[in-house]
Amino acid sequence: MVIPMESLVDMAAEKKRLEKEIAQIEAEVARLEPRLKDESFLAKAPPAVVEKERQKLHSLTDKLGRLKQEIQKY
Repeated sequence: MVIPMESLVDMAAEKKRLEKEIAQIEAEVARLEPRLKDESFLAKAPPAVVEKERQKLHSLTDKLGRLKQEIQKY
């Protein structure tokens, strides 16, 4: 017996959840990008902090790409 996935997942609610998550990640990326381009921050912050912020930005941009692909299904 095959059960269509549409009956198990509220498509509208899932799309709304994805849109909210995308908006949150875009806001975080918008905060991180200028910070990592700021020469003052890069000069004053410990290298470990700068690297952590770069990794966070990379992780968020990857996740954002995956979420944008996922939302196209709805």
